[in-house]
Amino acid sequence: MDSIVLSGKRELDIFVNPQRQNLLRCMKIAGIPMTPKQLADRMGISPSSVQHHIKKLMELGLVELSHTQLIHGITASYYRASSKSISIGLMMGEEHRGQRLALMQAALSRTFSGYAAYCERSTAEAAQGQQVGDMLSGILHLGREEARELFALIRTFLDEHEQKGNSSEAWEYALIAYPVSEGQDG
Repeated sequence: MDSIVLSGKRELDIFVNPQRQNLLRCMKIAGIPMTPKQLADRMGISPSSVQHHIKKLMELGLVELSHTQLIHGITASYYRASSKSISIGLMMGEEHRGQRLALMQAALSRTFSGYAAYCERSTAEAAQGQQVGDMLSGILHLGREEARELFALIRTFLDEHEQKGNSSEAWEYALIAYPVSEGQDG
């Protein structure tokens, strides 16, 4: 899978917008091409706002035109999220580091809040052993090559499951893994 690295201020400024992140999330959850009107109805904002945000995300290569369709004499444009992963370029030095960290924190917070709400809604399922979502946390002991292998396995699995399938449902995730040493606080 191709990756887009948000290396400069311009790219970060485009991506940091919460409406754009919400738009991308909405498109990925739907898993099908949608018109700005359809997206606006789901998001509760105007179609012109959606169109503006789509244009900005297209500049980064994160959204693309899927197809057009003639509906009652009007040409409707259908857009989809591209199949590119996003790297915020955290290891690229100190410039814009605060903005990159804020992006990461917002993404983790959004994912955790969604998970907490899922747990709240799913207490009956959990009591019956049917709840599927979970959070895993712990310490692994890996060599450098094993760590590369783990990340390659995860990336391959994620890449293979980014497109909506006939019987699939959307799952949101956040994975963090990093080397830590004794006496090091998070």
